[in-house]
Amino acid sequence: MDLGPLRTLALEINLAAHGVSATVTRPAPDDTPVSTTGIWYTQPLDETRPFGTDFQRRDLSTLPRGTTIVAPETIGGTDKTWVVDGLERVEADTWRAIVRQAET
Repeated sequence: MDLGPLRTLALEINLAAHGVSATVTRPAPDDTPVSTTGIWYTQPLDETRPFGTDFQRRDLSTLPRGTTIVAPETIGGTDKTWVVDGLERVEADTWRAIVRQAET
């Protein structure tokens, strides 16, 4: 049984219900801003890859440290700038990035 379509549907429903608009800008030379939707997710850190490893993805080819994300903390909130410090987990269709709020 192929669960791919069900997984896709579940992701689409979660993004529609909990997602916030986000603009992701990686460090140069891949610094073209990418508009996407993100979900804030909190869980204890479980780093399964060496710290600092960059991953390749289909929609966003890399998400290295130093990448900035402009997104509100809550739906309808004010945009804030976040900086990627690393990755917690990578799945087939999602990145789970560790971020900190950028200094103002």
